[in-house]
Amino acid sequence: MELFGTDGIRFIVSGNSQGDELKYSPDLIFKIAKSTSRVMENGNYVVVWDTRKSSLPIVSIFSGVLVSQNFNVKLAGILPTPAASLICRTLKYNGAFSVSASHNPPEFNGIKFFNKDGLKLDQKTEKEIEKFFLENRKINEAENSYQIGKLHQDYEFCKSTYKSFILNLFPKNMLKGLNIVLDCSNGSTSNVAPEIFRELGAKVKTIGANPDGENINLGVGSENPQKALSEDGDFKVIFDGDGDRVLIGDSKGNLYDGDQLISILAKSMIEKGELRWGIVGTILSNMALEKFAKENKLNFARVDVGDRNIAYKMKEVGANLGGEESGHIILYDILPTGDGIISALKVLEYVIKKQKDLKDLAIEKFHQAKGKIKISQKKDLNSEEFRNVWKIKEEAEKSGGRVVVRYSGTEPVIRVMVEHENKEKADEIKDKIEEELKKIFINNEKSKW
Repeated sequence: MELFGTDGIRFIVSGNSQGDELKYSPDLIFKIAKSTSRVMENGNYVVVWDTRKSSLPIVSIFSGVLVSQNFNVKLAGILPTPAASLICRTLKYNGAFSVSASHNPPEFNGIKFFNKDGLKLDQKTEKEIEKFFLENRKINEAENSYQIGKLHQDYEFCKSTYKSFILNLFPKNMLKGLNIVLDCSNGSTSNVAPEIFRELGAKVKTIGANPDGENINLGVGSENPQKALSEDGDFKVIFDGDGDRVLIGDSKGNLYDGDQLISILAKSMIEKGELRWGIVGTILSNMALEKFAKENKLNFARVDVGDRNIAYKMKEVGANLGGEESGHIILYDILPTGDGIISALKVLEYVIKKQKDLKDLAIEKFHQAKGKIKISQKKDLNSEEFRNVWKIKEEAEKSGGRVVVRYSGTEPVIRVMVEHENKEKADEIKDKIEEELKKIFINNEKSKW
């Protein structure tokens, strides 16, 4: 059993869990917090959370346990996940946490972990926390100091710190005269993004900005962009539930994903002489982005999916631009984690400067056919059962395509992505692979998840 996925810890709060999928209980949060206190150093920490009705109870348990172990915890309120990184760095805290399940439906929740530099925790530290958790080790009395740390809330200060940081990055009234639709996914950006965009001069229409605890990501947001795209506006800025992803639509209803937005940001940074090393993407990054990098004599690296993997690769090579097609974009000189509000505003700043349409500035992508199959149990992808899948993959790559088959780190699904210049070919290959996977997972589910 693995406690951590691609982005912190995720679990199901309501409904039935499948296989070894983590199921919420107060005891689960208690054990996660106790294990965290044994690995992360004592000191000052900040906690933000999203709009799920389960978030505040989880924050209460998690923070309470940390405080009982002599941690000082500042409760920052409902704010985007990247605000945790920003506040941690600004106040020189020892770390930060965000209680959120990001783009997942409201029945899920989770906890994201940041170190003192505002980076997601490295895998070594995650494994140490996981070890304590899985061993369920009893703490000796001698190990407990029974010193109580400080717990305090400062919602307005934290929100103001986050807002002011972002507003100071951009010219006053930068968005004046623009009609912008903001889709806040009924999540963490709901009470901050509209204020920021309005203070920069935009006329803002919001959708998905009425969270009720049970509607985060439902029918709106980056997983469901069609509602925003159908609205009238010069631009449609679409966030996910915790505000670390963003997609942008134009006035005609065309959608631009993370890879395309990265290409626009790269052009902006090249013109300013700011871009270092090149671009860090993932195994899912569109081949058109890699081609763009090569044409501009930039380095290009692919890592496993997840903004944590991107950030650490950027740190390793000294890059300051990276991200993935889902809309996680890291501008490392600003923050070492994805921030949807900052990324969107940086793109719009360049589009306004160039006085061009998004389509004239973004790369034209190779077609990507995507699919996913819900599963209850993982199986070894290198086993004989997958022989036909890898045979199809090999044939696809001979014809100039690219295939990725992987387990999701945030949901009980296996994902398929087929990329090809020819749309029909990509769709055909994807369908063939999905049929093989259905034979493996739907007809015979005996292996352990």
